[in-house]
Amino acid sequence: MIPMTELAAFLKAHDDYALFGHINPDGDAAGCCIALAKALRKMGKRAFVYLPGGLPEMYKVFDHTVEIADGRNLPFAPRTGFSVDVSEPNRMGAGQQIFDGCAHRAVLDHHATNPGFGEVCAVDGEAAACGELAVALIRELGVEMDPEMAQWLYIALCTDSGRFGFSSTRAETLEAAAACLQAGADVDGITRQLYRTRSEGRTRLLGLVLAGLEMNAEKTMCWARLTDDMLSRANALREDNEGIVNYLLEIRGVQFACLAEERGSVQTKFSLRSKGGLDVARDVAVPLGGGGHACAAGVTLNLPMEDALQAVLRTAEAALKNLQEQE
Repeated sequence: MIPMTELAAFLKAHDDYALFGHINPDGDAAGCCIALAKALRKMGKRAFVYLPGGLPEMYKVFDHTVEIADGRNLPFAPRTGFSVDVSEPNRMGAGQQIFDGCAHRAVLDHHATNPGFGEVCAVDGEAAACGELAVALIRELGVEMDPEMAQWLYIALCTDSGRFGFSSTRAETLEAAAACLQAGADVDGITRQLYRTRSEGRTRLLGLVLAGLEMNAEKTMCWARLTDDMLSRANALREDNEGIVNYLLEIRGVQFACLAEERGSVQTKFSLRSKGGLDVARDVAVPLGGGGHACAAGVTLNLPMEDALQAVLRTAEAALKNLQEQE
């Protein structure tokens, strides 16, 4: 990882920013992009956020003053592209073409698999959330964090660290969260909206998906399917699947869990989770063309659901067997 001072110097030297999050933006991507764009604007620079598909419905309850684009109608032609929490260029979706067209490009990320695709790349695969790095960067930029920035950075930290409960949580994660609290983040309001409020559609979808979960004979692997029909029956949004895979991993004895999500007839998207020492990014996602973190990763296969699911399960089964042989 380059020193944060180098990235800060790069950002100070340029202007007209588009900040890019990844496809199906989560709290970390959206939160970091919005907070960093606000920081750049406080420095007197022009900046907007590009989120493929727009800001997810669950985050629209939180106020923001930064413009968020989701298509080709941009507020201005950006000269500097800033990729945030994006593990590889194609994860920007349609935004990749805009990013590639910028005269200057920078990357801030916490995915260890990030290949580095900017002039300046700050990547820390040990960080629990990109929010950690964003807090450090804002500090290096000399910008005072305001309540709006604190709100979004706390969302970033809280969501990607599993409410500060994942093994990736470290002292820097909590220090960053403390900085957000000091700057005015409403912890009760944020966590109430994110974790203690759920739409009827998401609740019904959760029931449909979990009712069909399956496990291997050893009860070390668990998987479930999410189909277009389930979304329709539950009257749920696509984004309502966020976090469902964690329920599978929470079953006692399970070391690998995946949620297979139908994306048309010939494409399947997977959310992968692991515990007990299995590196689900290195041993399952990457061999299949995906990426992510040691305990949380993803991959999309251009195969019908059942064929894709068998490919993922075979890879995971082999990885678990190899892990057991090493113990």
